[in-house]
Amino acid sequence: MMRKTFYFLLLTFCVACSTTRPFKTSDGKKLSNSIAEVRRLKINGSKQFLTIRGADRSKPVLLWLHGGPGNVAMPLYMHHSSALEDQFVVVYWDQRGSGKSYSARIDPASMTLDQFICDTHELTSWLQKYFKQDKLFLVGHSWGAFLGLHVINKYPADYAAFVAVSPITDGPRSEQASYQFALAQAQQRQDTAGLAALKRMGSPTDGVYKGGIRELIQQRNLVQKYGGSYHQNLGGTFHRILWRSKEYNLFDYLKASKITRLNSPMFLTLLPTIDLKRQIPVVKVPVYFCLGRYDNHVPSTVVADYCASLQAPVNEVIWFEESAHHLCFEEPQKFGALLKEKLIGASFPSK
Repeated sequence: MMRKTFYFLLLTFCVACSTTRPFKTSDGKKLSNSIAEVRRLKINGSKQFLTIRGADRSKPVLLWLHGGPGNVAMPLYMHHSSALEDQFVVVYWDQRGSGKSYSARIDPASMTLDQFICDTHELTSWLQKYFKQDKLFLVGHSWGAFLGLHVINKYPADYAAFVAVSPITDGPRSEQASYQFALAQAQQRQDTAGLAALKRMGSPTDGVYKGGIRELIQQRNLVQKYGGSYHQNLGGTFHRILWRSKEYNLFDYLKASKITRLNSPMFLTLLPTIDLKRQIPVVKVPVYFCLGRYDNHVPSTVVADYCASLQAPVNEVIWFEESAHHLCFEEPQKFGALLKEKLIGASFPSK
């Protein structure tokens, strides 16, 4: 009997945690023109989830492209971006095969960069109609920033500006630099176990380790250990944020390993081919690059080299001096203030 009660409560908990809190006035009434909803859309044949939040639905729409590809991290973006919801309608999107949008029915053959670009365009078109806005603001982190650069390159008329956070810009160079950072740190810290692991996996060839995703994860874990992924010690903060999320439930988190298996082949195929200096030398949308000074997950020195070469109506690099790869989590107040400063009321040159 107790076991049945436990499972019933667990199921109730899982189902209940798929809502989003409303915006309310000081006396507890729902804010009249606000929007707070979890929505499922069919995007190019795949059911995908959005959480849309804004204190005023007439404000500019800001679409978040999360990192990965393939994760269950949107609660983290939502928590740290909540201050933006007063000035924007923020759309938190679980991309194809990620988070709440994962399904075992997704055809692995559909997991391609071109498909993700098409999905972003389809969602953008829906948001333009739904909110009656001609242009959106786009923000992308890591993989999402890489995806965003391809999207604004193909569909520049849809976006007023793009904020690229720690983007992947050169797969082979980036992976080589990240590996060398980990190797140097292991030697300096006399981390014999880490050093042995790095020597065993060897330097990546064209951005890919011979052991595939398993060794990539192992290398990334060492980069994190040495402060190249998160510079600040955030302790158990992330776990608390994830468990307190109203939009995500236990079942969503339990899909993490399946999500990785679905997304990994695409990522490993893409890495050797990424060279944005050659592929995207010019864009027609204002771009703000946000880079963490200590980023060795996707080394910021490699990214800065691309930033210096890119031609755009606005091309500005903003350094976050107390962050590594996840600056939107490590310095959220600075990041939020930056978005408000650069995007709200800005007048961008046409090109």
